[in-house]
Amino acid sequence: MGERGKVIDVTKWKLLRHPADLIWRYRRLATVILAVVIIQIFELTLLNYKYDIFSGGFLQPYAYKTFVDRVYFIAVSLCFDLSLFGIIASFWFFIADRLNKYGLTIYYNFTAVIVLLVGMFLALKFKVLSYFSDTINLQIIKNLGGGSLMEALVYASKEISLFIAITIVCVMAIIVFIKNIKNHKVIIRLSEIDIKHSAYSKVFIFFIFTTPVITYFVSNDDFLRYGLEKKLSYKLISNGLDKLSDVDFDGYGSFSYPKDKAVWNAAIYPGALDIPNNGVDEDGFLGDAIEPKLQPDRFSEIPRKSGKHIILIVLESARADLLNQKISGQYVAPAMRNLAINGISVNHAYSHTGYTTTSIKAIFNRGLVSDPNKTYLINFLQSVGYQASIVSGQDESFGDVATEVGMKNNNVYYFDARTAIEDRVFPSKEQGSLRLSEERVVAQFQTRLGQLDFSLPQFVYLNFQAAHFPYTHPKMAKNLVNDLIPRSEINMDNRDWVARTYWNAVASADWAVGQVVEALKAKNIFDQTTIVILGDHGESLFDDGFLGHGHAINDTQTQIPLISNDPDIVVEEPMGQVDVAELVVRSALGLPNQWKNKDKVVFQLVGSLSHPTLIAHVKQDGVRTLFDFRSESVFFSDLNRWQPYSEAITYAAHKDRVINLLREWEALRWQEYQNTKGR
Repeated sequence: MGERGKVIDVTKWKLLRHPADLIWRYRRLATVILAVVIIQIFELTLLNYKYDIFSGGFLQPYAYKTFVDRVYFIAVSLCFDLSLFGIIASFWFFIADRLNKYGLTIYYNFTAVIVLLVGMFLALKFKVLSYFSDTINLQIIKNLGGGSLMEALVYASKEISLFIAITIVCVMAIIVFIKNIKNHKVIIRLSEIDIKHSAYSKVFIFFIFTTPVITYFVSNDDFLRYGLEKKLSYKLISNGLDKLSDVDFDGYGSFSYPKDKAVWNAAIYPGALDIPNNGVDEDGFLGDAIEPKLQPDRFSEIPRKSGKHIILIVLESARADLLNQKISGQYVAPAMRNLAINGISVNHAYSHTGYTTTSIKAIFNRGLVSDPNKTYLINFLQSVGYQASIVSGQDESFGDVATEVGMKNNNVYYFDARTAIEDRVFPSKEQGSLRLSEERVVAQFQTRLGQLDFSLPQFVYLNFQAAHFPYTHPKMAKNLVNDLIPRSEINMDNRDWVARTYWNAVASADWAVGQVVEALKAKNIFDQTTIVILGDHGESLFDDGFLGHGHAINDTQTQIPLISNDPDIVVEEPMGQVDVAELVVRSALGLPNQWKNKDKVVFQLVGSLSHPTLIAHVKQDGVRTLFDFRSESVFFSDLNRWQPYSEAITYAAHKDRVINLLREWEALRWQEYQNTKGR
C-alpha cells in the first residue's frame, strides 16, 4: 500500500472515532439533509391535514394507506426535495466560497433561510387553500377581480399586507438571532475545525441525470403524481423541465401533466383551440372538433311588444337554500318566501361560472360568449318601449359589465356605487370594494319610483350586495344576530359564526326585497309587475371545507335561488342564468313560460374558456359530469367516482356525457374565437 493510501486510511479511522469530525467533513451534505428533513416533515403534515393523503378523504381518487405505499411516496418525495434544495445549496456554497465565507454560520444561515422561506411559503399556501380549493390560480383570482388581477390583489390587500408584515418581522428576528450567536464560543470553536469538506460533484451529476428520468416517470404515474404535484419541489422541478422541453413554445412540454402530445407542433397542446373540420385534433380530445350547429333561439320568436313592468333583482353571493334557512327559529328571508309561495321558486337554477361579472353578463346578454347576433335583454326591452333604470349597490363598471350589457345605453337611468361613491360602506374606492348599503339602494329605488311614468312599461334592475364577503359592513343591520364576525376572525374554526353573520346579511337583502314589494304595492302596481330574483352565484361557508365562490363546481358555490311572483311559470328542467332573460320577458308579456326539457344540461366553468380548470354539465336532478383539465379526469357525481379521461370515454354507460360536455366546451371556445378575432 502506498503512502497516499495509508494517509486516507488513517483519516477515515480518525473520522470514524470522532463522529463530530465525520459530520463536520460532510457538513454541507448534512446541512442539506437537515433542511430537507425539516421541510419534508412540515410539508407532509400539511398535505395530510389538507388532503388526507395517508388516510383517504371524501371522493379522493388516491391515498397512500399501506406501509409500502407510504415508504414509496416519501422516498420519491425525498428525491425531489434533495434535488431541489441540493441545487440551491450548491449555489449558496459556491457564492460563500468565492466570498471567502467559512465556518458554521454559513451552514446555519442556509438552513435557517431555506426553512424560513419555504415554511412561510407553505404556511401561506395552505392558509389560502384553507379558504379556497386547490383549483385556485391566477386566472381564477383574475376572474374574481372582474377580469383584473390588480383589482383582485387590491381587494385582498388587507390580508396581503398582514402576511408581508409577519414576513418582515420573522426575517428581522432571524437576522438578530444570527448576529447574536455569531460570536458564541461554541460557534467559534466549531468554526476553527480545519477538516475540509467533501466534494459532491459525483452526487450532483447523479441527481442531474436521474431527476429528469424520475420526473418523467412520475408524470405518467397517476398514483404518485396525485400527491407529488402538491409538493413544492416536484412542482418546481417538473415545471422547470417542462419549460426546457417545450421546444415548440406552446406552453406545454413533456414533464408535467397533461403533457404535449405533439412536441414539434405549436398548434397542438392540451386545451388548444380546436379548429372544426380541419382534420387536426388540436386539443387532444375526441378527434377533430365539429362545426357547432346553429341552435334555434326561442327568444327571437317572442313578439316585439311590451307588457308588465319588470323588476329584476340580483342578490350577491346568494345560496340556493336561503328560503328554508332559519336562525333562532326565524326564517332569514320571509319576504322572498312569500313571493315564492305565491309565485314560484325554481329548484335547480345555476350560475355558469361562479363569478359576479360573468354571471351578470350571462343574465343580460343571454350567453357565456358575446354574440352580436343575439338580442340582449336591455336592447330588446328598449326596442319595444320599456324605460330602463339601473339601481345597483355595486360598481357596475367592474369588469366592464355596464358597457357590455347595455346599462350605459342612451336613455337608461344609471345609479350605482360609483355614482354615489361618497355613500360607500368601506373606505376603499377600488372597483371590487365599492358597495352601498341596502338602505341606500332602497332609498334610491324609492326616489326613482317617484320619478317614473307608469303609463309606460318600466324595467328596473336592482343589485343588493349584503351577502358579499366579509358578510358585514359598518352600517349592516343586525337583523338576526347581535355579534357579527370581524373580517380578521373569518376562518374554519369560526365557521358557525361565519354562517350566522352571512345569514344575517341575507336577511338584510330580504328586508330590501320586502321594501321593494311594499313600494310597488303602495303605487298599486304590484299586480302589474313581474318580479324575478336570483343570485349571481352561491357561497361556500366552510360547509364543504372552503370559503367563497368561483373556485369549485358544486351546489354550494353554483346553485342559486331563482324566484318569481308569477305562478304561471312552470320549470321542470335545470335553468342557467342565460335562460333568465327569456323567462322574464315571457312572464311580463303573458306568454307561455313552460320549461320542461328534462334532457337539458347547464354548462359550468371554473377559469376561462381558453384556460379552463374545470368544466361541468349539471342536469335537473343535480347530477354532474365534471372534467378536470389538470389531471384529464372525469367525475360522475351520481357514481361518486373519478375516472381517467381515457377510461371514461370508453365507458359505454356514460361516455356520451363526457363527449357532450367536451363538445360544448369546444363549441363555446370556437364561438368566442370567432366573435373576437376581428377585434
